[in-house]
Amino acid sequence: MSNKRFPSEEDFNKFLVREYLKWGTVDEVFRKNGYNIPISYANYQRILDKWGVIKAAGPNNKLTEAVEFFAHIAKDNILLDDLYKQMPPSFQTSAKTLYRILGYIKEGITRRVGTALIISPYSSPKIILVGKDVSTPRLDLGKVYGGYTVPMGFSRKRDGRKTNILRVLQKEVFVDQTIEKQFPFEVIPNRVEPFMYLDIADVRVSCYQIFLSKDQTKCLLPNSYKLKDYKFLNISEVMKTKPDMEFRAGVTEIVKGYIRYLGLLGRNLSINPLQGQSLLNRKLAEVAVEIY
Repeated sequence: MSNKRFPSEEDFNKFLVREYLKWGTVDEVFRKNGYNIPISYANYQRILDKWGVIKAAGPNNKLTEAVEFFAHIAKDNILLDDLYKQMPPSFQTSAKTLYRILGYIKEGITRRVGTALIISPYSSPKIILVGKDVSTPRLDLGKVYGGYTVPMGFSRKRDGRKTNILRVLQKEVFVDQTIEKQFPFEVIPNRVEPFMYLDIADVRVSCYQIFLSKDQTKCLLPNSYKLKDYKFLNISEVMKTKPDMEFRAGVTEIVKGYIRYLGLLGRNLSINPLQGQSLLNRKLAEVAVEIY
């Protein structure tokens, strides 16, 4: 491959990887590029495999879109149909899917799985990485983007824990390193155990603690197409209500679970993964009869 747009095959392949990490599926990449990409679907998949890209388990924007939708319902106790009619054409989740998710929440059922990461600098467990989710517009008061979140996304039940963690890191923390084949695999511990399971909408999220090395802490430049304005925050800051820093549904519950987990570690107690349900789910369970 050599033309004005792609001087070399390597450049073309990096373009393919970048577009995949940006749009989430090969089908969406073709659509966004007007189906004008000189490669077959099968060869595209082979390039992703060659680059070690973990395939998406579901479009992350649909997860955040649904969570944002239900957070609006829980906050204002608005009818699902009434809110859905206000959605812009860009809103991707169908009313049928939203009703199905609401039914699962009401019954306390989860049908999908996800992975959330608490990422801390070297020897600083009370400091965590957050970023502003810019993948889905806010649905209230004309706000453009969603709130801050920890790196989080859909997973596959059949994939191992390391694979699910790697998927999130590739798409929400280390996009450039993934494209350049410089992903820091050493950031994933040899033995990974979730410290918590949290139900958010119809997703059971496995929450993991990740520590950066000294060198990674010094040179970390996180980047993705979903999260921007990354910050390292003390966990106490996440618990404070600030008008200029709102958090996605489920994030404060994850951090509360993490604080409890650190407390148990400090007492040298044997720990099984904590179990929790997001405040969003608890609120929706209370109002579901009225809106479903």
